[in-house]
Amino acid sequence: MILTDKEIIKLLKIKASDKILDIGGSMMQHSTIKIDTLADLIRPEDAPYIRSKLMAKNFIKVDINHEMLPFKNKSFDVVLCTHTLEDLPNPFLVMDEMSRVARRGLIVTPTMGVDMVFSEIDFTDWLTGARRVPGQAHHKWFFINKRSSLSVIPKNFPILYTSDFQVTNWFGEKEMIYVWENDIKYKEFLSLNIHNLIDEYKKYINVNRKYIKIGRVLYFVDNPLNIFRSLVKLVVKRGEGYSQRKVF
Repeated sequence: MILTDKEIIKLLKIKASDKILDIGGSMMQHSTIKIDTLADLIRPEDAPYIRSKLMAKNFIKVDINHEMLPFKNKSFDVVLCTHTLEDLPNPFLVMDEMSRVARRGLIVTPTMGVDMVFSEIDFTDWLTGARRVPGQAHHKWFFINKRSSLSVIPKNFPILYTSDFQVTNWFGEKEMIYVWENDIKYKEFLSLNIHNLIDEYKKYINVNRKYIKIGRVLYFVDNPLNIFRSLVKLVVKRGEGYSQRKVF
């Protein structure tokens, strides 16, 4: 289920007098909510896929990856940021800035589960080509709402292509919804140990096992001798993967 404007108004108790800022919404404007200012790198009229006439009262051009928002502290009652943060190389600056310029707000991203599901193969689509893709190919982060705090986890495609994470279906919620007041509380996954990131993915799979279907979306053909050697190492728990884990 996708959150509608009417549901957002009810969820945030938005009043007609509220001054509302929309972050990164040029490609998907809010039609029912009266937006005072839309802040984005491009205007809606110039959006590459979905062009539309500016509905907000004002438009401010800003690179939210690198620039601070050009607004005073708590100058907005509400800030909305829907389906934007997962695309950014650096979502942390704008999260801090939203906390600074607004009293309360809403963040919406795809759930981690739905963004792990492999697409159907489509040779005519540049997003997939000859290879199926886990979720959206341009997404860089997973967001999980953990007890009123956001957990921000890198989306690592090489890990998602391994056999443990070839997700073929997701039966849970499609959107991660995070409502905040005063400031956005978040925790970035900072470990440089790739095995810790793998464990974090496995933890999510185990917690949401009833919503996830794991299958086989990729097939590889290798030398039978190499496969035999690999299976032996797996059974006796030897090899580079196990030795590396012992180091940490």
